[in-house]
Amino acid sequence: MGRRAKEDVDKYGFTAVKFDIDDRQDPNKLDQYNWSVSIPELRRMESQIAAVREAVGENIDICVDCHGRFDEVSGMKIAKALEPYNLMWLEEPVPAEVPESYARIRESTTTPICGGENWYLTYGFRHPLEIGAVDVIMPDLQKCGGLGEGLRIANMANTYNVPFAPHMVASYLGAISSAHVCAAVPNFLILEWQIYFHENEMFKEIVDFEGDFLTKDGYIPLPDKPGLGVEINQEAMRKYATPGIPFFE
Repeated sequence: MGRRAKEDVDKYGFTAVKFDIDDRQDPNKLDQYNWSVSIPELRRMESQIAAVREAVGENIDICVDCHGRFDEVSGMKIAKALEPYNLMWLEEPVPAEVPESYARIRESTTTPICGGENWYLTYGFRHPLEIGAVDVIMPDLQKCGGLGEGLRIANMANTYNVPFAPHMVASYLGAISSAHVCAAVPNFLILEWQIYFHENEMFKEIVDFEGDFLTKDGYIPLPDKPGLGVEINQEAMRKYATPGIPFFE
């Protein structure tokens, strides 16, 4: 993890990296479905993030994702164990359905807590923000209710002094859509970027756009053309379409 973090920071100019630490195949787990963290499992998580911090240095932000796979006390243990590494955030330590657990974990640690990819609509963010559940919100703008709703969520979070850092596991069309929202709000922090854009040629072929994905220092150039500034390439979509599944027209 440390080697990969250093490679990507050097190659793409990223100012932050994110890693998953919830490993269902970890032999130290009590079992694949248990939400508690064992001491050896916790030690493995800490050693991974220690390696990332050592590799990238003190000036690169590190984000850590748990995908909501732990119980509350385990979330507290993980957050506490990672305090020395000055994380940008610990993401979804517990399931999204219990924002009160987020709030209690947040109270127990100096590690910033992030959540929101599985909260929906402005209404779904109201209660978490009211109870101080998270330090950073990360709505997924492809599923939270659309770009306009994402804008409203960001502005509501701003009234609570909470930064906005959208979750993004879409195509480049989704990335640019999210980037337009980010550019329009005062509390934008950072936007998730997927390494598969660079590793899988499909993601460049299925859209038509001008210029490069990223600048040399790791930023997304925001198109100033009408609309999103990115178009779907339907011929490329046909090329990569799943066989036997009707293609949209």
